[in-house]
Order: sequence, then structure tokens, then C-alpha cells
Amino acid sequence: IDFLPDTKATTVIKKLKAHFARYGIPNTVVSDNGPQYASQEFQRFSQLWEFEHKTSSPGYPQSNGKAESAVKTAKRLLHKAKASGQDPYLALLDHRNTPTQGLESSPAQRLLNRRTRSLLPAKNSLLQPKVIQADQALVNNQQRQCAYYNRSARDLDALRPGDTVRAQSFEPHAKWKLGKVKRPVDSRSYEVEMDSGAVLRRNRRHLRRAHFVHQTEVVDIETVNTPETHTDTHLRRKTYSHENNCNVFI
Repeated sequence: IDFLPDTKATTVIKKLKAHFARYGIPNTVVSDNGPQYASQEFQRFSQLWEFEHKTSSPGYPQSNGKAESAVKTAKRLLHKAKASGQDPYLALLDHRNTPTQGLESSPAQRLLNRRTRSLLPAKNSLLQPKVIQADQALVNNQQRQCAYYNRSARDLDALRPGDTVRAQSFEPHAKWKLGKVKRPVDSRSYEVEMDSGAVLRRNRRHLRRAHFVHQTEVVDIETVNTPETHTDTHLRRKTYSHENNCNVFI
């Protein structure tokens, strides 16, 4: 956890460099689509430091669930520490030494292979380094969470470039807007070019196929009296286009 005076790309990069220098450069960094992460400066940083940068789908926090959960936990700890007058850093220290449910090891043990000393009484033997094998436990925990989430979920079919879709707008009370798939970003996220020309990124959950029915011409017979006093029959054509229960008259 770091204090950020602002959210500029240079500030975020500086904080990340400090962590990478302390713990090593990760293979992959996952973030949201904030402007600081979408900037060219951050892209250059990922190339120079040789790590893969992945971004989650806008409006779909589940795709970055681990980070979202960590942020909620940190906020809750800091709020409680402030309300009780406790030092927030001691609260974070205790949290990092607390075993995670279902893993039988703490975040500190999984990162450092040892418990860190706190104000709680502990034998010196408990503070000695010990390699923690938590990989399989983490996988089992993730599989349980996945099975719980998928009880009522179903896979959506993949989209291809050029497919016509309706994309959900995240503005309040806004309608789904028409666009075409430009390219897949990953297995469940796509870039969509809207009719307005804007390019948006959406999770598959926020995209619906736009189904069109072939246009049909309906002929109405209209009777018109001509100056010759006899009745001529003229044809008036109407074209109906049906799409998603919307009728368009041309």
C-alpha cells in the first residue's frame, strides 16, 4: 500500500519501480483501464522492464477480482484503525500475519517464507524462515470459488471481428448502442467500434449479438382520384426492418 499524491502515470510508475526493486519484476501486471495505465508512458515502462501488462474490462470488476478484493480489505482495515485510533500500519502488519482461510498460511508467509515480527507475543522458532508450498492450496481455493460462481452461469459464444453487436453503456439509464466487433483483447473481452466512430472495450457479458431480419417490402394499395374522373390504383411501398423488436420505417 502506497500513498499517491496524484494518479499520474509518472507517480504510479515510480511507486511500482520501488516495489519491483524490493521484490523483483513480476511476469505479469494486471490493472484496470485507468488513464495512467493506458498511457504510452506506462506501455514504454512495461516494455523496458519486460513484464506483460494486462487490463481488465471496463465496468466488470470481477475480471480483476483479486485486486478489487484487496482494495476493499485495505479500506476496511484503514477505516477501522482510524475509528479506533489505532496505528494503521500495525493493523496492516497484523492482517499480513493472519492465516488466510483455506490456505493455512498468512500473506507474509507466502511472500517471504516466514512470519514477520509484530507486537503479539511469539516464540523465536515461529519467526524462522520456512518454505511454504501453497500453490496447490491456492488452486483448490480458486476452483471452489469458480464452481460456486458457475452454479448459475453459462458460457457465451465467442465473437469474431465484424460481428454486429449492441454494447451496454455505463451511463445511467442509457440504451445499448450498436457497433461492430473490431478485435478480441482476450478470451472474454473485445474492442467494439461504435456507429459514432468511438472504439470501446467491453466484456462479453456487456455485448449482445444484434439479430437482423431480412428487409421485406409490404405493398399497400392506395386509391387516388385522377383529374380524368376515373379511379387509378397506385402502389405505395413501405419497407419494414425489424431488429430487436424495433420497427424502422423507410
